[in-house]
Amino acid sequence: MGFGTMKVWITTVGTSVFAVVNPVWAACILDGFVPERVHLLKNEKIEGNVQTVKNWLTSILECFGVRPEFHEHDADEDNMDSFARTLISVVKSEVGNEVAVDMTPGRKFMSACAMAAGQKFRVSKLYYLHLYNLAYQEKPLILIPFNQQKLINVLNYTGGVPE
Repeated sequence: MGFGTMKVWITTVGTSVFAVVNPVWAACILDGFVPERVHLLKNEKIEGNVQTVKNWLTSILECFGVRPEFHEHDADEDNMDSFARTLISVVKSEVGNEVAVDMTPGRKFMSACAMAAGQKFRVSKLYYLHLYNLAYQEKPLILIPFNQQKLINVLNYTGGVPE
């Protein structure tokens, strides 16, 4: 990346704290992507989870030498158009930085919007943390065996199909 670029993470905060936290943690460990700025798209219904996510991410990222900068954005998960507009606005605001969009947490349409925005604005990473066993859904990354999960950069994923 060019001079002055920042590593940025864009994600949605929903009902599962670890669906938000674990992909960031995995990206740090497995891909060396340690975000300095984190955008959290949130719904007022889960306000308590936002602070929990910020606490976890601050602790994790500080272990990698980064004191993260957080930005919160109200995103209406009951309105696809409104959610998409918010997400696109955030992604566009970071063009020029090294941007990772996480499509792991949230409802299916939110993941679809994340994928579309990531591809349209040519983000650096479009992550999905795939859990093979849903029994680990509410566990921190460190308590999930690595053979029970896979961090996928969807931009590079072909599903084993030759191009």
